[in-house]
Amino acid sequence: MKKLALAVALFMAAVLPASAETGALKLSLWDEIAVAVPSNIHDVKGVDLGIASKTATVTGVQFDFLFAQTEYELTGVSMSWIINLANQVKGAQLGLLAKNDDLMGAQLGFVNLSMHNATGLQWGFFNQAEYMNGLQLGFVNYAKTIDGLQIGLLNIAENGWFPAMVLVNGRF
Repeated sequence: MKKLALAVALFMAAVLPASAETGALKLSLWDEIAVAVPSNIHDVKGVDLGIASKTATVTGVQFDFLFAQTEYELTGVSMSWIINLANQVKGAQLGLLAKNDDLMGAQLGFVNLSMHNATGLQWGFFNQAEYMNGLQLGFVNYAKTIDGLQIGLLNIAENGWFPAMVLVNGRF
């Protein structure tokens, strides 16, 4: 128990910001019904835990049971069992449904949607990116424009080697 208390204290000392402009630890019940230390529930540099959370920016770890939503920028790791929504992701996004506007990192889920740019890895049953620069692994992969590789049962890339391919498609 003493080791756990010491580990929590060291972690909090490491992530606590110098001012109260960002929260280092946020506990969320639903949407914006939350408490944070310091008291900023919109900008978190540290850990965001809860059932369902809506946060403007997260730098660190966001873990929510039902849904995790980052309105502007996520830097780090965001995990949710059901729905994970973010505008800009720099790191990893995990969830049954993972959706973002721009991805730089990894998106791991059953359904992965990147509405604009995706740089890195999409791994799931269905992967979609407007502009994919990297690797898509899934049963069905779609990219309007790809600079990379798609591996799956059905691979669709409008600028790929072929518009639709079984097993492998892409463009380098």
